[in-house]
Amino acid sequence: MKFRGSLFLVLFLILFMPAAFCIEEKTTIRVGISDNKFASYDHTGATFILPVNSSIIDLEDDNQRIDVKGGGYAEVKLINGSFNINVNSSLIVKNSKGPVIITSPDKIGIKGLYRKGEPAYYKGMIELRAISLYRFNIINILDMQSYLKGVVPNEMPVSFGIEALKAQTVAARNYANRPVDNHKNYDTCDSTSCQVYYGANSEQDLSNRAVDETLGIYALYEFEPILAQYSSTASGITESYINTYGNGKTDKPYLKSVKDNDEVKYTKNEDEIKEFFKENIPSFDMKSPRHRWKIEFDRFELEDVLDKTLKEQSKAGNVEPYFKNDNEFYGLEDIKVIERGDSYKALIVEIKSISGDYKIKKELPIRRTFKKNNTALYSANFSVEKEYKKLSRKELKEIKKKRKLEEEKLKEEAIFSGKEPKEEDITVKLMPELKNSEIVNGRKRVYKTKLGRNLPDKFIFYGAGFGHGVGMSQYGAGFLASYGVNYENILKHYYTGINLGTLPKIVSYNNIGLDYVQEFYFDKEQNREDKFENPNRSPLKKELKRILKQNDRLKCYLVIENPSKVSKIEFFINGYYFSPDTKGFNKKNLKTDITDYLADGNNKVIFKPLHEKDKNKTLKFYIEIGE
Repeated sequence: MKFRGSLFLVLFLILFMPAAFCIEEKTTIRVGISDNKFASYDHTGATFILPVNSSIIDLEDDNQRIDVKGGGYAEVKLINGSFNINVNSSLIVKNSKGPVIITSPDKIGIKGLYRKGEPAYYKGMIELRAISLYRFNIINILDMQSYLKGVVPNEMPVSFGIEALKAQTVAARNYANRPVDNHKNYDTCDSTSCQVYYGANSEQDLSNRAVDETLGIYALYEFEPILAQYSSTASGITESYINTYGNGKTDKPYLKSVKDNDEVKYTKNEDEIKEFFKENIPSFDMKSPRHRWKIEFDRFELEDVLDKTLKEQSKAGNVEPYFKNDNEFYGLEDIKVIERGDSYKALIVEIKSISGDYKIKKELPIRRTFKKNNTALYSANFSVEKEYKKLSRKELKEIKKKRKLEEEKLKEEAIFSGKEPKEEDITVKLMPELKNSEIVNGRKRVYKTKLGRNLPDKFIFYGAGFGHGVGMSQYGAGFLASYGVNYENILKHYYTGINLGTLPKIVSYNNIGLDYVQEFYFDKEQNREDKFENPNRSPLKKELKRILKQNDRLKCYLVIENPSKVSKIEFFINGYYFSPDTKGFNKKNLKTDITDYLADGNNKVIFKPLHEKDKNKTLKFYIEIGE
């Protein structure tokens, strides 16, 4: 060990900051495993593929351990709330209330379960926990790094590059470490409702490297982990949290709307917004297939959709007034966005119809209201145009021809009936849409407004983006990475005012000599072997160069908070010992550049427990990476 004494204190910058609340880092995570359709987490039975040297542990029966050295299959059934497990046709667990653990140093498979078309295999342990008399949860318990390796390549294509994958990893690590109470038996699920986790068979070399090279690193705002939301494509402007998830009340200062293109100006003019959605304006995510999109609805098709979705969204509390089950929707006249977010995202949409007027609120309910082929809109960033039916010359000629034939037919009928055909009868027979209304296949079809005007024939949605648009745009991250922007600055573009670093760790006295350890990866040398695109050839060269200027060599700082006046501090940085004098910084934060003591790769900072005379005190330390 190498010693550094009081000279270490000279390097510190004294910062007057309040102590932050400390969130404990998760080193392991519990993931609920769903069925093949990601529809249910309740299982009635399962068969597990056991590798060599597997074990099954019955936690109800004094942690009884049954070793299965040769591997094979474990068939699990739950009957009347009790587990029965057959391994290779031999009953080894009988009438156990559980939980039951299946463990192995190798991957454990689940027979008949597939992810990305491949058999599902999982690292770590499998826990079986009953939730009713005949249903149980399958929970994969594993370390955070292994979990992220099963997440990152399924949330972002590896073709986006190492720096984009690193940015995705940090965002995913933040997301996984958030405090949640949505699930009873597990921390997170394996579907798009949480983060997509497909297990060990989905791992890729490049994404594994991204996970390894961001070990211990989080995106922080005021030294607390942020809610690192992300979506596929923000279409050039991200949305503010307060407008979507915050319901106009709850704000997150790091989730503010940001623009990719400095030339784009915010506007409230609906015509200008429509042009923004129609034009392929350059942005960091312009390579996304959903950067701009167009969806057309026949009016009757959309009326049928709204008749169903308005009922669904009413039950969820998102429609005013309430659209009852016995209501019928018909005569769609207009669709207007009456409130938008910072990215022009629709937040309140008004639907006007002869059957009634309705308002839909919130981004996701709006997308789910206007379904096409039973699929929600790509995003709520859209404008709507109406199109009225116009007859072509060919159609007019055909109608004229049919009219002549119809007139002759009706005149012949009139000879026998003695009634002359009326002009309007002939017209309506040729063009039934000129009727005010009729019933077609049990559905009311209305052709005119109450004032006698024709209703629209089509509704055309011009839209931009894919997903909620809050936080990082994944296609944008891939674009920035292709021009050499590092993951720190990708994250700082999308999350306002953040820093990168480790989660704070609290140090206290203990009588067993338990050390307090933080491990993290630091890219000290910044060796960039990848080939990048030339920013001068991009329509966003000005914006790219501005971000690339921040790509300088990173530094790493150790921050110590000592609000309770701890008298003696001892710690190690990669084996270098430090014990600085504490007299000069009681109730203040100490921050120092420790870059010179770090390795290019994994690093470790170890704080010794406080001495007995400080047994009622604590201090906090963490790593900050940046300029």
